[in-house]
Amino acid sequence: ILNLLEPQRNGEATTADAHEKIDWLQNTTQQTTKVTMTDVPINELLGVRRGNSNSSLAILLILALLVLPSAIALPNNPTSESKRVDEEEEEIGYIQTLLLNTPAVTTLNSTYQKIEVYESDHFGKVFLLDDCLQLTERDAPHYNEMLAHVPVMEYLASNAGIDEQLDILVVGGGDGYVVSELLKYPNVGSIDHVDLDGDVISVSKDHFPWAKSVWDNAKVNLVVGDGAQFVKEQVEKNKNYHVIIQDASDPFWIRYDGSVVILPSHVLYEEEHFQRMHRLLEAKNGVLMYQAETYNIPSNLKEIAKWRKVLKSIGFGRVRYGTIAISTYPTGQIGFFASHAGYYDDHTCINSDEATADALCSEIDNPEITLNWMDWKKVSKTFHDLESTKYYHPRIHRSSFDLPLWVEKTVYNDAKEISDE
Repeated sequence: ILNLLEPQRNGEATTADAHEKIDWLQNTTQQTTKVTMTDVPINELLGVRRGNSNSSLAILLILALLVLPSAIALPNNPTSESKRVDEEEEEIGYIQTLLLNTPAVTTLNSTYQKIEVYESDHFGKVFLLDDCLQLTERDAPHYNEMLAHVPVMEYLASNAGIDEQLDILVVGGGDGYVVSELLKYPNVGSIDHVDLDGDVISVSKDHFPWAKSVWDNAKVNLVVGDGAQFVKEQVEKNKNYHVIIQDASDPFWIRYDGSVVILPSHVLYEEEHFQRMHRLLEAKNGVLMYQAETYNIPSNLKEIAKWRKVLKSIGFGRVRYGTIAISTYPTGQIGFFASHAGYYDDHTCINSDEATADALCSEIDNPEITLNWMDWKKVSKTFHDLESTKYYHPRIHRSSFDLPLWVEKTVYNDAKEISDE
């Protein structure tokens, strides 16, 4: 290209001139995120005269090469109209960023936290609490549908002869999504929904379609208050539930220096609280479901293994860690624990004459996750009769308990001490 810029007899720009102007352009593109070609006519900028096609072509090629890298880099340089939400996991040196459109749809400071809703180009509306991402419209079904449908389906599939209306307790989940999914079941009789922050409920009701009328349903008893205290009170009243779903925030996180920050929701993960929930479930052989962190963070994985041991020591059976793919959660994965109160004989295979059940009942390395007690025919029929879902279906229910081998070896390791490796 530079060879085309040789001195011209008619006074065209010389090679030295071109080099000088190229240097100027390079400096300019390094200092700005965008070169606007319309600000200065290209011919005037580079001293190219009409009629010299070789020089014009060369200069245009050079300009394109200089501008292209800056143009490509534009998505990584948000404009002043974007808000960056960084989800940082200091323990593993991981940061995940979501760009939101400004201004906020709504902002409110409640007694407990700052509540915000933003729009985003890809994920729809985004719900923030104290600048921490809670959910997005696009992938909220992944997490919430699994939390709602897995325990109800498991209860129905393992208590086939019971036709009574189900009593369900939901702790947390002030956005209302889990409750809205539970109301899809005609045999759900009542839902006690407890959340600490009434303003979270109000904002969700105003801005998310699933929440607009969910608390107006006669089956839903909304309690604004402390979830752990509510569970304690129900035990004292000898209350019983068929299903308990705990949609709580993270109980702790680890700083760069290794120190542990205990968060308010930690009380919902203490052994005493799990014991109380077992008391509320055991009379009905009920199912417990709760948010259980990601296995991609070492401290989380260690806690997951610990929680399983605690649940089993209390008396829960069928204690399994399941996984959910969700792009806006740090590392793209979050998990849950599903476990059952009461004694079960899980050695009999249901529907063994069906091909799908045959595969489920075959011998595998970890018998705890075979789900051979599940009546999959009933699950499929119940699912077919439900209103539509976006993430949950019977096959993903079954496969959610299939973990990477290194995770499974840690979670289902019955040794007293769990390695940090």
